[in-house]
Amino acid sequence: MANGDQRTRFPYLNRAVVVIDGSEYFEWETVAVRLAKREVPANTFRFTCSEQEPIGTSWSGRTGDAMRIIPGQKCQVYLDGYLAIDGEVVTRRAHYDAQQHVVEIQGQGRAGRLAEASVPHKTGEFNNINFQQLAQKIVQPFGIGVTGKAGSDQQFKRVSLQPGESAWELLERYARASNTVLGETNTGQLELGTAGGGGSAIEGVNILIGQETIHSLKAVGSGEPEAGGGEGSDFKSMGQAPGSDDAWGADPTHQRQSEQGGITSDFSSGFLPKINLSEIPAWSNDQMLNRAKMESGFADSLQIWVTVTLLSWQHSAQAPPSGGLWKPGEMVTVNSPMLVMYGRSLILKAVTFTQDDSSGTRSTLELVNPAALGGEPEAK
Repeated sequence: MANGDQRTRFPYLNRAVVVIDGSEYFEWETVAVRLAKREVPANTFRFTCSEQEPIGTSWSGRTGDAMRIIPGQKCQVYLDGYLAIDGEVVTRRAHYDAQQHVVEIQGQGRAGRLAEASVPHKTGEFNNINFQQLAQKIVQPFGIGVTGKAGSDQQFKRVSLQPGESAWELLERYARASNTVLGETNTGQLELGTAGGGGSAIEGVNILIGQETIHSLKAVGSGEPEAGGGEGSDFKSMGQAPGSDDAWGADPTHQRQSEQGGITSDFSSGFLPKINLSEIPAWSNDQMLNRAKMESGFADSLQIWVTVTLLSWQHSAQAPPSGGLWKPGEMVTVNSPMLVMYGRSLILKAVTFTQDDSSGTRSTLELVNPAALGGEPEAK
């Protein structure tokens, strides 16, 4: 089912539905579905259900069917009829006493396995490969594909697997060196970068709760040494390349480094340089620049973090809700006079969809500066 397509027949409207082997389960007591960038696993879900005395006949039309969902079963999670996660059940927790029987089901998207499995490769090495190609080779044995585009086309002369590291750990190391943000699509594919789209969060219209954190200790990018002398305030990445038959002597052993000024310096407190050592061999200065950009983007996410809780799971909170589900990577304009970020466009890092009998149906958006996910910051 493609992203944006909606199942419109009952019981999908305003419901979370888990489809396992063709059976549909939808009478959940609590629902929590999280989609995120730069997290592992990226797409997760948690549902609870219970049987009370007298035993009901809900679940999927057959008494207690949902009580028999077990880890390892493949499933699709739909919210308001839209596919949110294509993945599998990974955890089942059960509790019972004299009054009730409660079961909690947890799961993840198909790409979640990359964080638990080692890389299946005979030689443990790839040569002359860029990150897009590397990602495709790593995920192919898991039956998933790659969408989006890496942040850089630069080639790595040699990619070496570390003993015992997971597929995700390997991808993460080289994603940092190519300035590439990792995520997962709703169909379980590894997603590079962001796919665009957007919406608005407006105080008095669809914002129920608004929270804002602005932090200055990561705001690198302005200020010279206050005592005079030395270098300016930048992110610096450095490292060395290994020697080989083609590169030996001083060339590979000379330190390679590159600097990247803080992309956003709105909240800088002054001189605050940052230095990090490359996690992989420093094949070129361009690679070090990408690593510095990645660190600068991460610092941007720590400078600005706005969390808004909205009514409904879709972009529009009108009745019935419409516009499709919120998706990480979308641009969101926050219009809230009570927040400093009033009128500022931020990027959606993560969204958590919830539903229960006390709070109703909600979406909680975690918004950061666009540069945090590879975009351009808004100058305000």
